[in-house]
Amino acid sequence: MGDGRPRLPEKQKAILCLDVFFRQLDSRGAWRVPKHGLVLIVAGPHNNQFVDSLVLMRILKSHANRRVSFLIAEKSMKEPYISTTAGAMGSLPVVRGMDRAKAGEGTIYLPNPEDPTLVYVIPPGGSITLPRMGKGASATQTIARIIDGKITGSNFKVAPHIDQSGMFEAVFHELLSNGCVGIFPEGGTHDRPNLLPLKPGAAIIALTLLARDSDCGLTIIPCGMNYFHAHKFRSRALVEFGHPIKVHPDQIEAYRCGGNEKRNAVGSLLETIHDGLASVTQLSPDYETLQLIQASRRLYMSANKKMPLSLVIDFNRRLLQGYSRYQNDIRVVNVKKSVLDYNRRLRALGIKDHQVEWGDVKHRPWWLILLILVSRISGLALLAIGTLPGLFLFWPVFVTTKAISVQKQRKALAASEVKIQARDIVSTWKILVAMGLAPSLYVWYTAIVTTWLYHNRHDGFYTNYLPRRMNASLYVPKYVPLWMFMVCLFALMIILTFAALRTGEIGMDVIKSLPPLLVVLDPQSASSLLKLREHRQALSGQVTDLISKLGPEVFPDFDPERVAEDISLTDISQSRLKSMPPSRPGSRGRSQVSSPGIGSLSHSTSIQPLSPLEHHDSLMEVNKKIREDQGCYAETRS
Repeated sequence: MGDGRPRLPEKQKAILCLDVFFRQLDSRGAWRVPKHGLVLIVAGPHNNQFVDSLVLMRILKSHANRRVSFLIAEKSMKEPYISTTAGAMGSLPVVRGMDRAKAGEGTIYLPNPEDPTLVYVIPPGGSITLPRMGKGASATQTIARIIDGKITGSNFKVAPHIDQSGMFEAVFHELLSNGCVGIFPEGGTHDRPNLLPLKPGAAIIALTLLARDSDCGLTIIPCGMNYFHAHKFRSRALVEFGHPIKVHPDQIEAYRCGGNEKRNAVGSLLETIHDGLASVTQLSPDYETLQLIQASRRLYMSANKKMPLSLVIDFNRRLLQGYSRYQNDIRVVNVKKSVLDYNRRLRALGIKDHQVEWGDVKHRPWWLILLILVSRISGLALLAIGTLPGLFLFWPVFVTTKAISVQKQRKALAASEVKIQARDIVSTWKILVAMGLAPSLYVWYTAIVTTWLYHNRHDGFYTNYLPRRMNASLYVPKYVPLWMFMVCLFALMIILTFAALRTGEIGMDVIKSLPPLLVVLDPQSASSLLKLREHRQALSGQVTDLISKLGPEVFPDFDPERVAEDISLTDISQSRLKSMPPSRPGSRGRSQVSSPGIGSLSHSTSIQPLSPLEHHDSLMEVNKKIREDQGCYAETRS
């Protein structure tokens, strides 16, 4: 599975669909990826399912001339479309315990969310088992009375232990062949604006390989997948590569020792990987905060000029860092309220921030706006004429991709505990369906027209019963062989598709530019746009002043005229061994509301419901907490 793999048609079709789907696909820091040697790409956030792998494959091949194999869930390999393309990409299947989880008997109950070792499984008989505390023995008691109400508990699933040794050996074989392996350490796709808790697989792969041969030259590269409306057609994306992560010799030696030292080595390296991913992404606690940051960037003085995607991402990242530090500052709170109110007023008028300038009545009087509106509508009519042939021929592709992607989205949302709207799978299924349906449609149309031409050339039965203009032999000379006609017609179908997509894209841009013109020409809303423009100018000054004051306190190299760092000055990120406390990962469910602690059952006269599982937490997270805390207690006793 090394670089000698053949380039298969399925892979090429996927790359072509990728070029069609995205309007802009950029990279930053790709020079950090070594052109030779062992490379482990650790990418996140995993917001675009199968498309993430395609995007990374395209970037790595074009900028570093590297072929990459990705780890993919075995469950995904059972999908007919995904398995074919993933196989062509040389993907390495991984069996996940969560994919084989089964419903457990009875219900599970957590009386104290702050102490995950207190977990009770309540069978239908009404008995509970109290965990062993300290040196005391565990006890099983029958529930005699419930003081604060009836216990219902929550259903749970049990995930079996999976032996991953075969998978790890396959990864090692690929890397030791001077290969490049990509992994998404979150363990699954999602549509959240932040990272899910990272799985230790990436750290285990790196440390195991280095423990076998510390001079193998493994390079770990964090990679940020940054999308702008990833689920939408003709969206934009930026792939940013961070500082190479160097594993410290102390971590390798600790990993060899096993036990708690091994745990510290894995945990500390995983923490470095998380920090590396945070440095190349724009992680936000929620979408409201992300919208606030994006609006503030547009309002900032230096953002008046159109910036490339790399600077946009870097500016957003710096604003998020500053906001996380000063979000409770009264100055930040007041500006936040003003910015969110400005966003609401924009939505009320149905316009975007960059369209507020149409309210400048001094330089753009109403008669000029009317002429611009008429010219754009006329141009839109011409574009519609150019789009109609492609739309008429290929509407089955558009309708089918939309229907299937929505169906898959609903199915994924119902089955997931981490997805918000399951938008992470939409673009994947749009591309996969288009890959299969579009060529089939080309072949179908070509076969029908070629058959009709053959029928007309041989004076078939229907030739003389239909209008003369429908006789295909009038348009195709007899000296043109059928095979040549078929090839040319198939190529024409592809050209019509791209022409329709391009004219349709321009047409949609024109349509999006019409709302501010209509607002200006409407007497009832024109004054609102004028006031909003004046409000924006004042708000822009407030945002600029606040950033200029707080910026130097967060970033010593802050420069109001230069919002992005110079990545040429960056160096290798050195990981360090340190003692890792028992981790308590946050809920992976849709709700992130935490429940207050109520103390241990032995110190409480009431029984409380299982808070984390009410928020759709899986038993795997609870099991993980139990194992980690039990390990911590064992270390304390020893």
